[in-house]
Amino acid sequence: MAISLTTSKSSTLEPLKKNRFVMQFTAVPGGGDPSELAFAMHTATVPNITFNPTEAQRLNERFWTAGKPTYNDLAATFYDYIAGSKSSGQILYDWSQSIYNPITGQMYFKTQYSTSATMAQLDPAGGVVRLWNLYYVWPTNVSWGDAFSYDDDTISECSVTFKYDYTIKGNDEDTTPVF
Repeated sequence: MAISLTTSKSSTLEPLKKNRFVMQFTAVPGGGDPSELAFAMHTATVPNITFNPTEAQRLNERFWTAGKPTYNDLAATFYDYIAGSKSSGQILYDWSQSIYNPITGQMYFKTQYSTSATMAQLDPAGGVVRLWNLYYVWPTNVSWGDAFSYDDDTISECSVTFKYDYTIKGNDEDTTPVF
């Protein structure tokens, strides 16, 4: 049977675009407003899982089984706006202070500095197409931007690396309108 290289179907498929996403935190430890971070998010990596292979040996043979899963770190950038306590930079600083207080040297409990989050890819109308629920999310690295420069008039950004314990992906939804 011959393969058809053209079809009208390609004209009706809606691509899932990288720029249609939102990441919403359930709460932000340190007292920040989760909606402010969701609005200011500029980039984010998506969750990945790796199964570490485990080797078993018997006589002259080797067998491999799936070992413990490992989830990737999530890298994200946030635009930083002049907004006082609602700026991304301040919210992320306050969150980092809920992990470690540099004045007293106190470290806090994981339940105090971790939160849950939802990352979603959207269709053109804002409907959720793909969804990940992330659990026990916390920042392992926070950067408040690059060096200052009189030659650069771009928006300042904060970059963060998040660690999370696990993620559960929801089923992809077909939100294509039927005519």
